[in-house]
Amino acid sequence: MDNELLLAFINRYRVSPSYYATSSGRFEIIGNHTDHNGGFCVAASCDLAINAYVSSRDDNIVHLYSEGYEDSKINLSDLRITKDELHHSSGLIKGIGYYLKKLGYKIGGFSIVSKSNIFKGAGVSSSAAFESLIAQIFNVLYNDDRISAIELAKAGQYAENTCFLKKSGLLDQCAVCFGNVSFMDFSSSDPIVKTIDFPFDDMQFVIVNTGGSHASMGDLYSSIPSDMKSAAKKVGKTSLCETSLEEIEKNKAKLTESEYNRSKHFFEENKRVLSLVKSLQKSDKNGFLEAIRGSFISSRDLLKNMMVGSNYEGSPLEACDYANKFLLYKGTCKINGGGFAGSIIVCLPKDMVNEFVTYMAAKYGRGNIAKVNVNPNPPQVNKL
Repeated sequence: MDNELLLAFINRYRVSPSYYATSSGRFEIIGNHTDHNGGFCVAASCDLAINAYVSSRDDNIVHLYSEGYEDSKINLSDLRITKDELHHSSGLIKGIGYYLKKLGYKIGGFSIVSKSNIFKGAGVSSSAAFESLIAQIFNVLYNDDRISAIELAKAGQYAENTCFLKKSGLLDQCAVCFGNVSFMDFSSSDPIVKTIDFPFDDMQFVIVNTGGSHASMGDLYSSIPSDMKSAAKKVGKTSLCETSLEEIEKNKAKLTESEYNRSKHFFEENKRVLSLVKSLQKSDKNGFLEAIRGSFISSRDLLKNMMVGSNYEGSPLEACDYANKFLLYKGTCKINGGGFAGSIIVCLPKDMVNEFVTYMAAKYGRGNIAKVNVNPNPPQVNKL
């Protein structure tokens, strides 16, 4: 509980809140840009989070205040997203409300004061954390907590696709809505999500925010699923999960260079995901780290989503190269999220962490380095 946040709610709304809510960010362990084409991923909910106090309202208004932002009032009687609401939290709330209402669920107004320690626009998915928080508030306040985690995730994805105009898959929302470490299979319309134990108690995850935001890079981000789906279409399919690398190789002459390279990444990344899952199940640390190293190389060489153009300075690629000079194969790192800018995820022995944080902070600033742990819980909305 957060006394400062509680006082902010009381001072703003002149009533005591009825619920305390929290929703986490996520980090991607492996499976970069595979979800939107029906691939495999492993991701985890983390202990960077949005925390909030909430009370229901008798009207159909959502009154939102997030620390550091202006107040927003969203009228749920009209769920059409206006031009001004694109790329804005009010648009996300309307998108989630529309999706849930279309499925026959109830929505209604609430007052909320929130604050977050999730790096914004850095690949830790502050947007999915917010979407999942709002969806869970609708779920608990108006639907007796009976909406499944998959539907809550899909509501967030729908809102992100329509409000942020990104062709995002479901990885981010599923990682948040299920909690823990999750293996995800997106090859069908109803994804299979299974939680996995993380067996390496002597290893620590660290997120390094490179200082750039991918929030304004929608076109670059969307070019990856577009290239993959275009390649699939050229071999007579809708998504890459419906074909094979052998079929892509056979039709290579029909594809652009980026369509071919990104398709190759998709199939090879799927194999790495399955290899990493086996390594987790067998407590094979070397196999686990090697799979992540392979993902880093593929993102660098095939996806080409680790910097914008030739802008190496300040890029995630520079951050990985800088980290690897310290790690020397005792740990590993890769892009975290959509890429081009934002953060990297690092996994290394706990006895190296403090020295590593000091090393990276000298370049990126201590405020941009965060030790993160797996959060076992999905979004919570608990009555006070």
